[in-house]
Amino acid sequence: MPSITLQISLQDQWLDAATFSVEQPDHGIAGASTLDYITEYAGKFIGADLTRAISCRLPVGFAHYTSQRWQPILLDLLPSGAGRRQWLKQLGLTDRADGLWADWDLLTKATANPIGNLRIKEAASERDALLVPDAEGNVRYNRNHPGFSLQDIVEKNMHFIEYAHQHGAQTAGASDVQGEAPKFLLVQDRNDSWHAEGALADEQVAKSWLVKFPRGSREEDRTVLRNEAAYLEVARALGLTVGEALRYEKDALFIPRFDRQVTDHGLVRLGVESLYALAGVAEYGKALDHETFCEVLALYASDPKTVLTEYVLRDVVNVAMGNKDNHGRNTAVIKQHNGEIALSPLFDFAPMWMDPEGIARVTRWADNSIENAAQPIWGDVAEVLGAWLDAKELRTNLATFASQIERLPETMREHGVEDSLIEHLGKTIENTAQNLKDVQPKSPPPPKKRPKAQKNP
Repeated sequence: MPSITLQISLQDQWLDAATFSVEQPDHGIAGASTLDYITEYAGKFIGADLTRAISCRLPVGFAHYTSQRWQPILLDLLPSGAGRRQWLKQLGLTDRADGLWADWDLLTKATANPIGNLRIKEAASERDALLVPDAEGNVRYNRNHPGFSLQDIVEKNMHFIEYAHQHGAQTAGASDVQGEAPKFLLVQDRNDSWHAEGALADEQVAKSWLVKFPRGSREEDRTVLRNEAAYLEVARALGLTVGEALRYEKDALFIPRFDRQVTDHGLVRLGVESLYALAGVAEYGKALDHETFCEVLALYASDPKTVLTEYVLRDVVNVAMGNKDNHGRNTAVIKQHNGEIALSPLFDFAPMWMDPEGIARVTRWADNSIENAAQPIWGDVAEVLGAWLDAKELRTNLATFASQIERLPETMREHGVEDSLIEHLGKTIENTAQNLKDVQPKSPPPPKKRPKAQKNP
């Protein structure tokens, strides 16, 4: 039975953590699988907190995790969208119409440096001997490459594009590295030269970046990308959890990575797990509701009250600012080495209502009676969250948030969102603010209790 080794980065070291085996590789993610922790790793970390586990759903131990499909966390490692197409082309593969048979090949070759602190050992072993071009087109070994300048990247120097292509460019990775926009995982060395993620020794990395380009050549694509940095600064002003400020340079958006920290002890990688993986979803394109995501966040987050409150406020802001692409891979938890599990900083937050593809709001509240025409009734949402929170307190928080939403056009203007977007969203913002004002605390009936989720699948 074909098998690969999952490695996890802890305390600046890559450790062999688990083996993942499949019965029929050509069945892809829909095939039966088994995940086993390696005896040495299990013996060392059995009973440890879930930040030492491959997934929150897979506590460290000696159990055989068998499934009729792949473990959901593996889908977080696989490239998708533009990145998947790039890797398929590079490897000379195609996806069959009746199944994603290329998944196994991608898992073994395209997962050397995903987002988070996991990787596939077999994929990582192939990188060092790679022959790649430098900025002048000279051929170099990957491990001795001098890197590229910022100008090479923003101007898409032909040799940089080839270099990026050889590294899987549109790119391997999880969560925010999946999707349609071309995205590169790059690192900056201490001489301000830029390299592909994984091409530079950890001790030489000064900063880690995700660099994103427009989804297409249309003006709407550029407008969406151009306003993403400003959107995140608005979110910061509203009190949401946001990482470092983004940089926009000539149709290239430079995003500092929140899953990488450069410390006195070296490069630290933090675990990241999408809400789809957290909810046990091992398939693409499946629509899940907010209640399902809230349930697993309540189960696994270290501070469920804080996490769920912010989750709802993020949804308010998504509605008000027209970010419709709110699926379960555009939200994740981050795992700190101290054992804390919390919502990751906000990412992929942009005016997606402008997308020419016509994206409808992806994740909605399950009960149609509490979400009408993509406008939730926030008081009823608070009652749903009463299964895990004090609904009266959440109502108060939402009503208080109304004043910030009312001032949203001014806040957006202050942080550089373009006037045409603000004008277009005026009525939506007004409706959202009014809906929030209508959630003043009342004496509700006892909340309906949802069945408790199980930590072990």
